[in-house]
Amino acid sequence: MPSQASPYLPGPDTRTELVEFASGGRRVQGALFSQARETTRDGVLLIHGVESFWYSGPSMFLACGLADRGFTTLAYNGVHSGQGFRLSNFEDAVAEVGDAIAYFKSRGVERVFLAGHSLGTPIVQRYAGGAPDTSLAGVGLYGPHISIPEVTRDSLLGPDAYARFRDQCRALVAAGRGEEIQLLPYRGSRVIVTSARSFLSYRDVETSKASVADAAARIRVPMAIFYDRADNIQGLGAVTLRETIARRIVEAAALAPRVDIEIIPSTEGNTPVEAHSFLHKEHVVVERTVSWLGSIKAELHGKDR
Repeated sequence: MPSQASPYLPGPDTRTELVEFASGGRRVQGALFSQARETTRDGVLLIHGVESFWYSGPSMFLACGLADRGFTTLAYNGVHSGQGFRLSNFEDAVAEVGDAIAYFKSRGVERVFLAGHSLGTPIVQRYAGGAPDTSLAGVGLYGPHISIPEVTRDSLLGPDAYARFRDQCRALVAAGRGEEIQLLPYRGSRVIVTSARSFLSYRDVETSKASVADAAARIRVPMAIFYDRADNIQGLGAVTLRETIARRIVEAAALAPRVDIEIIPSTEGNTPVEAHSFLHKEHVVVERTVSWLGSIKAELHGKDR
């Protein structure tokens, strides 16, 4: 769901530019943040979570905070932003990453670090585990996932309710009614609003590409995982610990030269949803990210000698 508003605004030395690029026949809107003097060689591309936007939550505070620390950043509204999520599909969200990188490079960025939050994390893992642009230098995962279908089945719905809803969506798609909107209750009064086709694209345990252990196993650049221990997932089923997800990613990413875990200290009183957005810990996340990016840049600089 949409994240809390970001406490960050661009600093006085940061230039903010609203931008567009083409992907999948649509115009994608976003913003590029850079030092006022120049666009830097190193860029961070940010991919938000489900129904969010580039200007809210981790995408916004990371985009501004990292730009203030000397990185050029680009965040955009993916196909999974806002109400567009309801008719979107996972494959288009992955394809957007490649188009965003191409645009980023056209603006002078030579080395790209991908940073995904929540649903953005399987999107960036699927991209990075495919045939990524050679400029890709690292992957950061914030509030990570390794299998959206499994979390939906095991935690949001529980196996029985999941099977009923999935079968209903399959039947609608088979009948040519895949664009029909469905309401998916998962936590108290909360519902996921989705078309049948989109549900299967993101959440079918047998067919969805949003289960990304196979992609993580092919990633060959450094990775970092950022999470708050209070950020655990529960709906109508069992609890899934974010710590367990992080461990599965580490185990899967055997070809990555390093996979670092950054555990963000919890804020007393935060709900799991607030912990998922790092509410009140935004500055900690930015500083930990800057430190990690700096260590990767130092390693790359050593190899370039």
